[in-house]
Amino acid sequence: MIKNIDLALNVLYQRQISTREQLLNEMLRVKIIQNKIKENSNIIKDKENLFQFMKKTTEDELGFFPADRDDFFDIFKALRNIDLIDFTLGIYKNDRAGIINSPAYLSKYISEKIQLFKPQKILITEAEKHLSGLKEIIKQLPNSEITLTTQLKPMSMLLKLAFNEYKNVNVRFESIYTECLKDEEFDYIYSLPNFGYRHDELGSNFFTRDSDGIAIENMLSHLKKQGTLEVIVPAKITFAAMGYEKLRSYITDNFSVKSIYILPEGTFRPSTSIKTYLFSITNSSQSNIDFGVFELIKGILTAVDKKELTAKEFLNHQDWRIELLLSEENECIQKFKNSNLEKVKLKNVAEIFRGKSILKNDTIPGNIYVLNISNIKHGEISYLDMETIEEEEYKIKRYELLNGDVVLSCRGTAIKSAVFKSQNKTMIASANLIVIRPKDKLLGEYIQLFLESPIGIAIIKSFQRGTVVMNINHSDIMEMEIPVIPISKQKEIINKYNNEFIIYKNTTREAEKKWATVKNSLYDKFI
Repeated sequence: MIKNIDLALNVLYQRQISTREQLLNEMLRVKIIQNKIKENSNIIKDKENLFQFMKKTTEDELGFFPADRDDFFDIFKALRNIDLIDFTLGIYKNDRAGIINSPAYLSKYISEKIQLFKPQKILITEAEKHLSGLKEIIKQLPNSEITLTTQLKPMSMLLKLAFNEYKNVNVRFESIYTECLKDEEFDYIYSLPNFGYRHDELGSNFFTRDSDGIAIENMLSHLKKQGTLEVIVPAKITFAAMGYEKLRSYITDNFSVKSIYILPEGTFRPSTSIKTYLFSITNSSQSNIDFGVFELIKGILTAVDKKELTAKEFLNHQDWRIELLLSEENECIQKFKNSNLEKVKLKNVAEIFRGKSILKNDTIPGNIYVLNISNIKHGEISYLDMETIEEEEYKIKRYELLNGDVVLSCRGTAIKSAVFKSQNKTMIASANLIVIRPKDKLLGEYIQLFLESPIGIAIIKSFQRGTVVMNINHSDIMEMEIPVIPISKQKEIINKYNNEFIIYKNTTREAEKKWATVKNSLYDKFI
């Protein structure tokens, strides 16, 4: 089949039909004609009749055909025996900025979940994202009423053509980011919304402004009593502010979380590499909540590190960061949360901002020094060999580092932090760093010590939006809690740390020097 698709694509490419939109458009044109005339029609054998029939039946919806009758005859022959869904998956498989393609193993897992529920009415939103495995899901549910939605006109046509023979399938051309499916409720809803997308046309009467939050809230309004919503969401849903805290409260007040699982790294590559979760939310009360991590084991989505909380224990948590519950430092974190120490959010005791975005081509000999992640080593900043840019100082004033600022890496593969000390030159942070500028309650060195502690690192990791490559948003760090103690006590801790750190560095330096001497004396014996 793949070979046939490649041959068909070559026929299209030769006629300058090459974009995904154009390719899908012409495939739809062929399938619409096939659906209308059937295989045994004499029209198929006559180029002129076929061409005229095509123009009459498809150009109103699909636009003018971009070639002549001979070209269309060749395209028709090339595409007529190719499966519509296989073709679509083939042209979108490496799409990095378009439709998210859910992998077949995820569709298989969802199919098995649906079988357990035995729902009468099923809703699968933006069904084009689940083409890999969607037909198998539908085949196993002949007695269920299935609604598929899409907000893309070509995909609406595709779904209607692909599932035309299934009388229990209804395709709706509607957006899940505004009011939709009026007066309809479902026993089971499966949704993979767009992540973090904002647009003026998105619904305005929702807790959040982002597409993922809107979709969750919208779909919950369509759940029947005892119904279940399975929804795939980005990491920020579990901890972010900006309306998400209201959405979480709305869910816990009116519904029940059944389970939260972290999906395997790279599940939706190449479309996106952000960390994603599978949430299960129900209209019925739950005594326990399952949470854990999914791994792909021999092609099967399998729950590992699975744990369970009572509903009461789950509701005691301010957010849903299951990474903290799964962390090896969980016991310490719980002690920290339950301690009598006063705690404040960083946003209340510090100014927090992200550094300046600087392109590689911008780094030329100049008057402004740029602090990068590579300049932070062992909790200290190396001020040597720093990159520079040429810029007027007033333009970079908002990014200028001041004495006592804490810098925290927000990209890369490792969590690094350090405290900036004033230099006799103007320095700014790069966009790979978050700057935490303490106010009067906390000292920068104290904040940095907390960030590098096991508890601090575990909390930072729980804000991780990426997978292998770290991606932390400064607005999330603003929500991080830190213990507040008197300045005098902070200074005691800082001084003790600095004194011991000096001893550690001196001891290490002497040990390395001695070891180098011993090695060289041994190597001399080979001469």
